[in-house]
Amino acid sequence: MSARTVSALLAIFLLAGAWAAPAMAESYESVYSGQVENGYTVESNGLFVSFRIVNGSLTAHVSGPDYPSEDANIPAGYTYYYYGILRVYVDSINGSRAFVSVEKASRSTGGTSVRCDVPGQTALGGDVVSFPIIIQNNDESDHVYTLESYNDIGWKTWFEYENKGVYKISVPASQPRTVNLMVQTWSNTPVGEKKVWAYVGDIRVEVFVDITSANKTADVSAKVTSKIAYIGDRISYDMSIHNLQAGENHYKLAVAGLPDNWYARFKESASSAEEVDEVVVPASSVKDLVLEVVPPYSVAPGDYNFTAVVTGPDGLNVYRNLTLTLKSSGGMSVTASRLAYNARPGETFKIDLYVSNGGQGAALTNVYVETTAPEGWMVQASPEKVNSIKAGGSQVFTLSIQPPGNIVASDYEVIAKVKCDQAESQKDFRITVQTESYIPYIGGAIIVVVAAGLFLIYRKYGRR
Repeated sequence: MSARTVSALLAIFLLAGAWAAPAMAESYESVYSGQVENGYTVESNGLFVSFRIVNGSLTAHVSGPDYPSEDANIPAGYTYYYYGILRVYVDSINGSRAFVSVEKASRSTGGTSVRCDVPGQTALGGDVVSFPIIIQNNDESDHVYTLESYNDIGWKTWFEYENKGVYKISVPASQPRTVNLMVQTWSNTPVGEKKVWAYVGDIRVEVFVDITSANKTADVSAKVTSKIAYIGDRISYDMSIHNLQAGENHYKLAVAGLPDNWYARFKESASSAEEVDEVVVPASSVKDLVLEVVPPYSVAPGDYNFTAVVTGPDGLNVYRNLTLTLKSSGGMSVTASRLAYNARPGETFKIDLYVSNGGQGAALTNVYVETTAPEGWMVQASPEKVNSIKAGGSQVFTLSIQPPGNIVASDYEVIAKVKCDQAESQKDFRITVQTESYIPYIGGAIIVVVAAGLFLIYRKYGRR
């Protein structure tokens, strides 16, 4: 071949850009070296080099997933560079055969590289997502790397290595280590893509979680969330835990927001005496529970709010707000020394009423006596009214009663009804009215008159 021919061929190859490349790696390592025939293919890291040899001319067709395919005519003694990541050298061409060398670019001989092969994952709200982070130490000495992670939506993140939580990792010289970035999503996370940053030393890797829907572990309900009771009562709320997941779950039970000295416990049934603080609910099942609340006797009447808290296996809480209205439990009792009295017309007599508060914690307020008596009778209570009788206390009300002076002797009824803001109680009294009798005097007078008459008759006629 003449010098003019060689110059022409070189000009053609230069114009085609087939064997010269603007970017070359610092070093290469061999993939294949040897003889090739027409149609022979060499593969390297997803790149395919196919050789076509026609009439002593060799063409290399290079294709891969990340770069455009190219066809390069390579004369003997020349090298073709494919985007700096692959080079093909043709040593000689003999008919339909050629001797070639295919080499790939070598990684950097120093420093650290960090990558995640699956930087984007889908998940349900509440899921834990794991991202494998590959740390390659390319230096000739061991390194210890500090691991950190951040996100702007409040997810809990941490690193694990061999199922242990870590925040530093030692990587031997020229070796890789894989740590897992763990991301705990919240069940109430809005749908959409969220970003998490992982740092290995000063090298940052971005990963993404696409929340497709919420994933609550449980639903907590109560048949009645608001109740009314009296101080001293035990109040029960019938509750249910619905496991929304496809696996058995353990749930911890608690009550938040109770005032001081209140007592609360969960039971499996109303008749059960055993307290439980954790339950197991099978997959997609419902567990019924009873929450029993006992206020202290010293509590004041009013409205009280508190919350049943159910904690799922993921550490997330499900809440159910509850309300209790407490009323005073004052227990009023009324007694008298007797229920039957004797009286005389026009004369005043007295009845003592003993009013006691046997309740717990609350006072009886605005206590007074209301009476019902026959027409013409006069009844007066002293005191007329008492503002309060505290729990365990008592008060004496004295009734002054006067029947009319012209009343007929008989049995009469007087009703005393003790009333207060919390209760009322009634006592019925029988009053026997007795009047003066003149019959004995009249009888005596008749006897005297008869005796006197007999005496006079005897004197007048007895001597004859």
